[in-house]
Amino acid sequence: MKVFFGTIICTLLISLVLACNEHKTIEVGLHSSHVKTHDSLLIVRQLNLSKKNLLKNYSLSISQAIEASKMAEKLGIPELQYQSYTEVIRGAMFAGLYDVGALYMNKYLDLAELENNEKMIGRATANLGLLHMFLGDLNQADSLFNKGLTLVQHYAKEHHEEVSLEDQINTFLDLGHIYLGKKQIDKAEKFYLKGLSLSRNKMEFQLVSAQLAQSLGILYTQQNQKEKAKAYLDLALSQQKLLNNHSMISSCHMSLGEFSDKFNLEGESLIYYQKGLALAQKSESVDLISSISDRLYEIFQKQGNSSLALKYLKMNLDAKAKMKSEQAKESLFRKSFARNIIKNEEAEKLKEKKTKIVLGLFLFFISMIFIHYFRKYWKSNRELKAIQQRNQEKIDKSQEENSKLYEDLAVVNKQMASSALQAIQKEQSLNQIVNRIKSTKSENSDSVHLLKSISKDIEKVNSTKNWEEFEIRFIEIHSHFFPKLLEVHPNLSYNERRLCAFLKLDMSTKEITNLTGQSLRAVELARIRLRKKLNLTNSDTTIFQYLSDF
Repeated sequence: MKVFFGTIICTLLISLVLACNEHKTIEVGLHSSHVKTHDSLLIVRQLNLSKKNLLKNYSLSISQAIEASKMAEKLGIPELQYQSYTEVIRGAMFAGLYDVGALYMNKYLDLAELENNEKMIGRATANLGLLHMFLGDLNQADSLFNKGLTLVQHYAKEHHEEVSLEDQINTFLDLGHIYLGKKQIDKAEKFYLKGLSLSRNKMEFQLVSAQLAQSLGILYTQQNQKEKAKAYLDLALSQQKLLNNHSMISSCHMSLGEFSDKFNLEGESLIYYQKGLALAQKSESVDLISSISDRLYEIFQKQGNSSLALKYLKMNLDAKAKMKSEQAKESLFRKSFARNIIKNEEAEKLKEKKTKIVLGLFLFFISMIFIHYFRKYWKSNRELKAIQQRNQEKIDKSQEENSKLYEDLAVVNKQMASSALQAIQKEQSLNQIVNRIKSTKSENSDSVHLLKSISKDIEKVNSTKNWEEFEIRFIEIHSHFFPKLLEVHPNLSYNERRLCAFLKLDMSTKEITNLTGQSLRAVELARIRLRKKLNLTNSDTTIFQYLSDF
């Protein structure tokens, strides 16, 4: 039974190693970027080296796979990360470094959950199931493996994909091992047979096919099914011979020897054991040498051949001693190797954590500085807005006051113009009186003389009083008009200044004529001369618009 489970574990390890065909190219989504493409190719090359070195030097193989995983993580390509994690897991399981295997299985699962990739979550869960199988927890292995398989199948159905033939064959092999370990023989047999039917006569799956055949041969041997056991063990041996794998051929000879022992075929068992031992010695498989030499010792002791029995007993003891020594060294090396891997992983996590803390503190201080200056800017901006609002209120108030003043000024100007017109009307009335007096004819010379004297007084008063009153009123309202006007145009005559005052009030030519007693033609000419003197000849600006600024 011990040899039986040893063979099962051996086939499991080989199935993990060769779960992906050695000659199959890793399919990855290479990025268009030249740099990423170059780095991706380096990772693929590293993974291929890891595969080739696994059976020769597992520590080198695992180191290469870990290096590839670090490169893939840095590059951020999930496909390559999955591939590199898988290679680390295979190497770790092959070497019995279960802590390392569990570490990278969890990394695989974390990435799959981060991507919400049901297919990869399924594969990671199935791998955890295999880990529990190696650790002897077959019920947990059964649960996890089937859960993972369900997820992978659901993903394939949802995405109209088929589970690859390679994945199916390895799944049936692993399920057979799980149920055989649980002594559920019918289920183990069913899955072994399914896997064998898919892998048989396919060169790329010949090694897995040989493992399935050997597993069936061992199962039927235990169940006393002689013909089936012999047929499948012979099939396994023939396939392993084609692969020229000495250690596995030796394992098949040992299984055939156990079969012969089971069915009391002593002559055949001796031949199988001797052939197996020769191949085990050739491949330096100490565990197989120990197991087979032990079987040969029992056979020759039973036959009474003490010399040969002693020979194989010594060989067995030497193999066990060597194996024990090698196992001790190997155990120390594995522990040290695994400890260094986990230590490096923890150191990287600690470094990453410190980096995150430093980055977090940096971002915190940057945020505090930003908040400080933002609050300062916000406060300054608020104060500035308050000042602008107060200034705007003052401007609005000033504009309102100016508007009122302009309105008042317009009213006064209208009143002045109205007063001027009233004065004109009064003057016209007085002129009519004067004209009537002048036209009066009387024999009394004294009366005529008196009337003419009154007429002259009226004309005298009328010719100056209206303008003087108007000028006084105008200066009272527009006190700065004449000083500003004379500052810019000091050469204006008295009459021109008076005309400017009329035009400031937007009085028409007719109104100015009535007020000054000049003819329309005279006023028009005066306006033309004034426009020239104010340098407005080539401008579209009116005199009224120009004088509004004074």
